[in-house]
Amino acid sequence: MVSEDWLKRLNKEFRDSGVEQCRRPWDAIGRYSQEFNVSVDLSSDLAKKIFEWFEDHSKPGAHQVGSLYESVYFFDSQFWQVSIPIIFGSVQLNALNSLHEMPDQIKQELISDRQKIWGYIIFWADCVDYGLGIDDLNKVFSFNENGMQFLMSADQELRSAVSILSQLRPDPRAILACRMAVEIFFKACIALKQGLTKSQAKSIGHDLNKGLDKFMEVSGYSHWEAIRERLSIFPEISDRYTKQDVTLERLWEGFSLAQSIGALTIRELTDRNTIEQVIPSNNAI
Repeated sequence: MVSEDWLKRLNKEFRDSGVEQCRRPWDAIGRYSQEFNVSVDLSSDLAKKIFEWFEDHSKPGAHQVGSLYESVYFFDSQFWQVSIPIIFGSVQLNALNSLHEMPDQIKQELISDRQKIWGYIIFWADCVDYGLGIDDLNKVFSFNENGMQFLMSADQELRSAVSILSQLRPDPRAILACRMAVEIFFKACIALKQGLTKSQAKSIGHDLNKGLDKFMEVSGYSHWEAIRERLSIFPEISDRYTKQDVTLERLWEGFSLAQSIGALTIRELTDRNTIEQVIPSNNAI
């Protein structure tokens, strides 16, 4: 079990370094995992002890921290939050636990449809890789600044879409945020893999087909030609000045495409690849 002296010394180090109080228990768990070469389960007594200690030594409410990444999944005519937790070390994640808002009865209906549950697991794997991978990249400084600016801009658009789609009555204009996320993810991948000057970015402009062409050229993923028809889901960029009239199903098509391209971009830049781990389990579903 973690000692009081160790926690005090670490807290002083965090205080002297200006680490925010809300981050300290998470950083402490990471430090413990590194120093003692063990994986720390967030549900373990050790993790609970660390959280309790820092909560007792912080401003009230400072540790009300959400998930590492929040996405949404469409099922039964409703968008459901998909929460990817903050983890340290090697832990086993449960895809269904990420649907924390979904009642058990509806989960059972999802599970009973083999095609739909497999589609959800693939989507969940994209969310895991995206959430953990973008956090990885935020801690690395070896990528070119221009590419990272594109990536973080696309991330903002994607999270904006999540925020809108999480509402009880999603605003159809979320389709525009999804469109911008796709466009900028294309440019981010190009910039980070090969470089992208301002004039080159301007030549692509808001043309998703041009973005896809260059994206496939840089990544070598010629099979992504299959998504070209799906790009027609999105309105023209000039339509951002007009009222959007989009069904929930079309919103889901646009968002899931944006999430998939974001996940692919992250996998290109990191060693994250949860999809390889879940594909063999398809036979067991």
